[in-house]
Amino acid sequence: MKHPRLEFRTGTLLVVLPNGQNEDRILEKHRRWIQRKYQFIQEVIDTSATITLESRTKEEFRKQVQELIARYSKDLGCSPNRVIIKIMRTKWASCSRKGNLTINSLGQYLPDDLVEYIVYHEMVHLTNPNHNSLFWMYIHKNFKDTTEIEKSLCSYWFQVQK
Repeated sequence: MKHPRLEFRTGTLLVVLPNGQNEDRILEKHRRWIQRKYQFIQEVIDTSATITLESRTKEEFRKQVQELIARYSKDLGCSPNRVIIKIMRTKWASCSRKGNLTINSLGQYLPDDLVEYIVYHEMVHLTNPNHNSLFWMYIHKNFKDTTEIEKSLCSYWFQVQK
């Protein structure tokens, strides 16, 4: 590893450093980012206490995801190689370089609009692998307030982890 990395995993700061790096110096350099991120996490944890989870079965969720993929495939002119639905420990979904979509099965507890966002987000990655301006242009066509959506997803993340 060449570069230090700061991560918040489930609300806890993780500092990953290459050999010889000074942890105190890194923490001081990124103190404002750490404080903002910590405050954001506290807000979404507080919000998560008020969330009611959806009660759909795994089969209903799988069908919903398949229907969304079929719809978005037409809209975007692309389709995934494979779709895998399984429990993921750190994210709601991912898109591989081979065009495989992996959707977190815990998404079955999300409201429809958040499931739609997750699936669309990953479908856009089939043609735009990075979170660049073109990627966000596609996302904003269908989802206007992505900041609030991402915040909601974070709140749900803390709720489903209980």
